Amino acid sequence: MRVLIDARYLDGSFSGIGTYSRLLIEHLAKVDSETEYQVLVRKGFRDSLSVGQNFEMISWGPKPVSWKTYFRMHDAIEVLEPDVVHCLAPPAPVLYDGPLLITLHDLQPFNDPEFSGRRIGLMRAAYNLFYSWAYPTVINQSKWVLCDSHTTRDDLVRLMPDTAPKAITVLPGLEPPEGEAVTDGHVESVRAKFGLHERYCLYYGSTRPNKNLVKLVEAFELAVSRNPERLKDLHLVLVVRKDRFFRDVQRLIVRNRLQDRVRVLDQMPGREKQALLAGATAFLFPTKYEGFGFPPLEAMREGVPVLAGRSGALPEVCGDAALLTDPFNVDDIAAGILAIVNDEELRDTLIINGRDQVLRFDWINSAETVRDIYRLLF
Repeated sequence: MRVLIDARYLDGSFSGIGTYSRLLIEHLAKVDSETEYQVLVRKGFRDSLSVGQNFEMISWGPKPVSWKTYFRMHDAIEVLEPDVVHCLAPPAPVLYDGPLLITLHDLQPFNDPEFSGRRIGLMRAAYNLFYSWAYPTVINQSKWVLCDSHTTRDDLVRLMPDTAPKAITVLPGLEPPEGEAVTDGHVESVRAKFGLHERYCLYYGSTRPNKNLVKLVEAFELAVSRNPERLKDLHLVLVVRKDRFFRDVQRLIVRNRLQDRVRVLDQMPGREKQALLAGATAFLFPTKYEGFGFPPLEAMREGVPVLAGRSGALPEVCGDAALLTDPFNVDDIAAGILAIVNDEELRDTLIINGRDQVLRFDWINSAETVRDIYRLLF
């Protein structure tokens, strides 16, 4: 059997999908040495994947979200002659009439009114029209649709009831930590490098509107103002890419003179980020909508208490191992920050529950399920 996997998300521009793509492919290599895999990557992809000899890397230049993906990719596929095409996100060739499988991570274009934000009116309308055509077209064309969570599957079936028979939930796994366990020395080294105080709350990830960073900063400021004595040494650290979505957050920080309390750091290597996470007082992730959500699980793995949004897939992913708050209510997020920082009994409970929660997410199980779908359903 020959499986073509569209993995052009490995170029670093798609943090969550890129992580998913890399880990799925590397774990498929661990559980399947028989299938012939063709992995489509963008031209110029330089990173190495830990895979076996049954994996072939094939360069194809266009971006995943592009008209060439939808209307030209079928030409490239026909030359390669795969038995199955697996697109690791909804962009897929609409003119391809062979066996197609897609992974659906979320339905943000339909669930988040701000998904196409930061664009002028006509451009925003054009993007909304594009997504309203592209997602249903590709989903209807696919033989099977893999959903990252039961929440995403439920969203899909609610929007497109006829897809219920072909929508399958396959929970991703949790990436194993790099190298040896983080030590106090590693944590202190990272703190010193970035000039951080001992107590800080941490967020890292995308800056898209669903991440709710404006309300997170507002809630942090409100929490500090409510308990200035106990929180006088507490800081908020944001590890983000300073792109067009971050402008409102940056303006808020400057306008409210929070530069000394809110630190903005550039994205960093995984080992440094792991040490930064391990040293955090709490991990804050009150996002408005997630189709899955790796960062809270990564925090739980490091023994850090988590505050998360009570929306999307986060209640499903986090279970009772996170303090859930209303992501649309600044006051509720602020109250959650005060609780997770000050209540030692709550912190201990979240840390203990978090260690159990992460055990539910195993990439070997995920890869074996995907392998069996290739073999049994095509």
